[in-house]
Amino acid sequence: MARFTSLEDLRAALATGQLSRRELIKRATILGVGATVGGSLLAACEDDDEDDDTEDVGVDPDDDDDVVDDTDDDDEVDDEDPDDADDDVDDEPVDGRVPKITVGLGADALTLMPTSIVDWTTGIQISHIHDRTVSHDPDDNFAVGPWLCTLEVIDDLTWELELVDDNIQFHNGEVLTSEHFKALIDWNLDEENESHHHERLNTIEEVEIIDDQTFRLHTTAPTPILPQRLVAVEPISLEHWEEVGDDGITSDPVGTGPFIFNEWVRDEHLLLDRNPDYWKHDVQVDQVEFRYIPEFSSRLAAMLAGEIEIVKDVPVDDVPRVEDNDDVRIESVASSRVNYVALVNNREGSVFEDVRVRQAINYAVDVDAIIDGIFQGEATKMAGALSEANANVNLDIEPYPYDPDRALELLEEAGIDPNELEITMDAPQGRYPMDTDAAQAIAAELGRIGITVNVQFNEWGTHLDKIVNRETGDMFYLGWGPALEAQGTIQELFVEDRTYSGFGEPELTERINEAIQIVDPDAAQAEWDEIQEIIHEQAGWLFLWQQHDIYAVANHVEWSPRADEFMWMGDARPRNS
Repeated sequence: MARFTSLEDLRAALATGQLSRRELIKRATILGVGATVGGSLLAACEDDDEDDDTEDVGVDPDDDDDVVDDTDDDDEVDDEDPDDADDDVDDEPVDGRVPKITVGLGADALTLMPTSIVDWTTGIQISHIHDRTVSHDPDDNFAVGPWLCTLEVIDDLTWELELVDDNIQFHNGEVLTSEHFKALIDWNLDEENESHHHERLNTIEEVEIIDDQTFRLHTTAPTPILPQRLVAVEPISLEHWEEVGDDGITSDPVGTGPFIFNEWVRDEHLLLDRNPDYWKHDVQVDQVEFRYIPEFSSRLAAMLAGEIEIVKDVPVDDVPRVEDNDDVRIESVASSRVNYVALVNNREGSVFEDVRVRQAINYAVDVDAIIDGIFQGEATKMAGALSEANANVNLDIEPYPYDPDRALELLEEAGIDPNELEITMDAPQGRYPMDTDAAQAIAAELGRIGITVNVQFNEWGTHLDKIVNRETGDMFYLGWGPALEAQGTIQELFVEDRTYSGFGEPELTERINEAIQIVDPDAAQAEWDEIQEIIHEQAGWLFLWQQHDIYAVANHVEWSPRADEFMWMGDARPRNS
């Protein structure tokens, strides 16, 4: 996406058709010059084509660089599937099924090894090949319910799981048993494997096999969140794992899920075929492709050209373009995912070690204006660390108001001249809705009080690596979800030694570690309420917004998004079938 850092950039972009008139006003606001100056630019360019206000923002439909090549090999016949003689995408279902669904993603999977990395893009692809132990139930307010297993609490330290079917088979014909769950959990508990899920499962002391269908988890301490942790446990074929080893399983998976691995071309696509023997239900999609297209403009161009069936995170400016296409519709949902900027204080010498500086940042950024201007209202402002979609949110917390004068007072109290303060913010590009524009707007807002913010945009995998390895700048922009209960957000992001945390205070960490063991729901909620108040007062983040997810979906596919972002094609089907 082009960057515009001056009025001359905006004038040139308008003249050359890179910006529409509406987009220019928004960019002028981001630069801090406001709509008035933006309007003067428009007046100076009155001889431009009068259709500029409906121009395709940032996409030239005649520019091959913006459109995915439609001559790739994805339309070849798949000899592996005897039921599929022609993989060409077609609006008409074949034998009551969708021939193919192509999902456009901004990034490749990091691995195909389940229960090893915490990353939505990776996880959602893996969940098509493998099945979850338990899953969030959208019909029960996303409470955890049965999937591969039922789950029963025996006592505060013991959980019993039982398979829902005694003949669930892996794609290679191996029958799923309790041993498969034990092997994967034990692998995660071995620190040498460096699984991101180690710290999420490490209260499990023992996996006890009762019989082929039943096993128990014994924990060292009460772990009320354990059901949520087990959602990500997706068993692997032990026969195949033994044959190919850890390295092989990362790129050659065998699961029990609705789709069978076909091929993975790194940085291009993952191709999966229908599992005709799926244990749970009849799969009504013959083939699923996850195609990696980093630039959203190119993803949307491919979508509107009929090459892709589903695209997530449609920018609000592009919604009219989708709605004008008779073959595509908009599906939207208020996500449980939260977007925030971490104010990194768990690093020696950080400017954000001083709570007054962190509070000043919150007062200095007009979050409401960014939501109204960039998101056109399609986001919900957050007061603290949890959104209104979270079952444990403290609704009594009030958001920081926009008060730049208060921000300057706090910086003065901290002995900091904002005009001499220069900080770096790491941000992804194209991972979250309008993330590039939002990061630029945050930098511009802080610039209004004199702070210089250098925004470092990263490819998604690089961005995650920098966060995990504590190599980001002073701040980093991140989305976190699904964020459906308190511990999964607060423990992971406010205990300083957790994988993705950028914040830590000893007293807060102690309170969190006590709260996660409280079994009584009312007592736990009271403690989480107080912890949220502490986080708000400590200004552990620049609190931003609850994300709204906007999808473009091909009209020949029946599929709807979920608040927990389980973007699963296992229950997709032909529309109006």
